[in-house]
Amino acid sequence: MTCADFVKPEYGSRCFSEIPKLVEHLLGGGPAPPLPAEILDATSADCEAVVLFFVDAFGWRFFEKYRDQYPFLDRVSRTGAVTQLTSQFPSTTTAHVTCVHTGLPVGQSGLFEWNYYEPTLDAIIVPLMYSFAGQRERGTLTAAGVDPAQILPTRTIYRELKRQGVRSFAFQPRAHMGSAYAWTTFKGASVIPYTTLAEGLVNLGAKLEGRQGPAYYFFYFDGIDSIGHQYGPTSEQIEAEIDAFLTVLDRLFTQRLQGKLDKTLLLLTADHGMVETDPGRTLYLNRGETLAGAERYLKTNRKGELLVPGGGSCRDMFLYIREELLEEAHDFLAERLEGRAEVRLVREMAAEGYFGPEPFAPEFAARAGDLVILPYKNESVWWYEKGKFEQKYWGHHGGLTPEEMEIPLLLWDFT
Repeated sequence: MTCADFVKPEYGSRCFSEIPKLVEHLLGGGPAPPLPAEILDATSADCEAVVLFFVDAFGWRFFEKYRDQYPFLDRVSRTGAVTQLTSQFPSTTTAHVTCVHTGLPVGQSGLFEWNYYEPTLDAIIVPLMYSFAGQRERGTLTAAGVDPAQILPTRTIYRELKRQGVRSFAFQPRAHMGSAYAWTTFKGASVIPYTTLAEGLVNLGAKLEGRQGPAYYFFYFDGIDSIGHQYGPTSEQIEAEIDAFLTVLDRLFTQRLQGKLDKTLLLLTADHGMVETDPGRTLYLNRGETLAGAERYLKTNRKGELLVPGGGSCRDMFLYIREELLEEAHDFLAERLEGRAEVRLVREMAAEGYFGPEPFAPEFAARAGDLVILPYKNESVWWYEKGKFEQKYWGHHGGLTPEEMEIPLLLWDFT
């Protein structure tokens, strides 16, 4: 694989970033987003309810593999509408859950990856957990007295819909509700936590059958992503997880409600796909001979500590480089990673539209850093600290390979 095989996000057309606009168009009367005609032509002008299933990591590779094997996917393909979109970049959950909750593409929200440097705190943080990087517990930023309004977007799609008289309901795994990020980005919605998929789908169905007035229902499922990380995207375990999801979704939800819901549309999409990674092949910036000496290029915080592990993940490692050494650092890394990864200037990628349209959030440039390492398929580059920062996954995402960047968008009318 080379960079020629990378997929550039298609903001303004075939991109995940248009999905919140589609929801607002269907329910709030906003302008139609520039999505493919096969999707827009299948929508209804008198739609009163939208159900959006956000299926973490269910990329196009999985949809294409299973579309003829499961009644739900076959039914949508025959009687609904299906199209292929691109993820935003980075192809990561942080960028996409923030987008779906706020309506803002990556550069405008300023939240782009699992880890990044937060200039207002002079520290690397994990925004979804609302914690400092390297700490396993959620909410350590709250314990440190950090106001969410200081570092998170305050706009939510749920508040915008509420102004239009549309109620919103968000179904979220209970385990993810323990951080200020969740409560900030869900403002304006009634949040309904669930423990199991079956529980969540039964409760969602009950809400839909009791609907009064226009409403939006958001449902997030993370099982495929979690299993894919642990075992890899071609494993028996992920096949079983996908089978369980599609079977339970059809049996407990779509079959039960088909023909019973008026003026209701179902959307199903993913934030990203997943590519194979091998922990044994991971290159670490601070271990081994290949990248020995790379630490000298890295910036430090005001305490003199290196800004590590950097931003992103092992599939899109964002580095904070000393200004006077930027060109030298680029050449150093590019030479040593030849054949395994691309090394790009973040500012050039921003200018080329990889993070979406401007204007960007004021803090985005400082958060995104200076260089980004983009490994090819099956490769990974990261920072090593035992028990804090290690690459243990057999499946990952964040980069620009087709496996990571290509996602489905499904639309189906319950009537």
